[in-house]
Amino acid sequence: MPTTKKALVLSGGGGRGAYHIGVIEALVAAGWMQDGKGPDIIAGTSIGAINAAALASGLTVAQLKARWLAMHTEEVHRLSADLPAISRPLLRFLLRSVLTSDAHGGARDELPPAERNMSAQGLFSRLGALFHARPFRSLLDTTPWRHTLAQWMDFARINSAAAPALLLAATELQSGTLRVFCNRPLAGRPADTIALDQLMASSSIPIVYPWTSIGDAKYWDGAVLANTPLEPVIDLAGADEVDILVVMMTPWNADPDTMRLQTRQMPQDLVQALSLTLDWALLASYRVAFEAIEHRNRLAQAAAKLAQAAAQLGDASMQLEGPVPRPIAPPTVIAPAELMPLDWIIDYETANHQALFAQGRADAERALARRAAPENSA
Repeated sequence: MPTTKKALVLSGGGGRGAYHIGVIEALVAAGWMQDGKGPDIIAGTSIGAINAAALASGLTVAQLKARWLAMHTEEVHRLSADLPAISRPLLRFLLRSVLTSDAHGGARDELPPAERNMSAQGLFSRLGALFHARPFRSLLDTTPWRHTLAQWMDFARINSAAAPALLLAATELQSGTLRVFCNRPLAGRPADTIALDQLMASSSIPIVYPWTSIGDAKYWDGAVLANTPLEPVIDLAGADEVDILVVMMTPWNADPDTMRLQTRQMPQDLVQALSLTLDWALLASYRVAFEAIEHRNRLAQAAAKLAQAAAQLGDASMQLEGPVPRPIAPPTVIAPAELMPLDWIIDYETANHQALFAQGRADAERALARRAAPENSA
């Protein structure tokens, strides 16, 4: 008889990933999952992949909070060495808010003395050098993050039977296909051995962070194609029922007029423009995944009606040919009601993390209360 598996799907969103920790805290408090163990299946993309792997490592809520509070911008990224030397002082100034943290002295508000009287020609020369750089992979270098995450993860546990099933979404750069790394056999593929490269592959934000090479393939962030990888979760559940909780960090069901009000102030700089672009890409990815489940359920319902009609009329030709998907209960979505500050995607600050812990827990408590309401009134 089919059992019910629990699956937690964590979306991308960079430095906003502290929100996940507040959600996890609420799920543990509600008894939906065990602290330090996690649910049956954990799937993640980008920062969601990082937090998913940390859960699969056996970290408790207290340990997750401690690691997030100890992690600042300087422990995540730095200006890329790919950039031409002539452009680096200017870019360091333009990106100062996401290259420094309050914990390490804060951002410098002025250009270096040698750059302050730069002419328009000098400015264009520096920017021209940037756009003609060879090779160019990214604006920022994530070597610091590799060192940070290596201290977070217990890869022996992640790749053992003691860990939950773990799925990490990445985008193959040269083919544009989705690659899901999984510590269990999935879709005819043997189990992957999850290591630091798989985490970095899922978290390689195009242009902002460098791609990650694994074997002969190169990977960008999984959010390019699947910010919330629901289909692989369903495939992994097999014949079992699955209770899916999806954690988004962008309002997912707000009407367009509400979103226009929230974005009345347009992006003020390069970082905010990149962040808003990423916000909309993440949201669109989830909507596609959610619509796929709706289509799946409509097809399953139609197939059941045709099978019933075929049995009543004795005409087997009325049934759909081939495998028919089974219906899936719609996921419970935990998400903020309003857009988070744009800079927070690539800005890792203690105050941000504390605020996100609280917001994630509050939003999760509300979502869990809404989903329990029909049962309480029955």
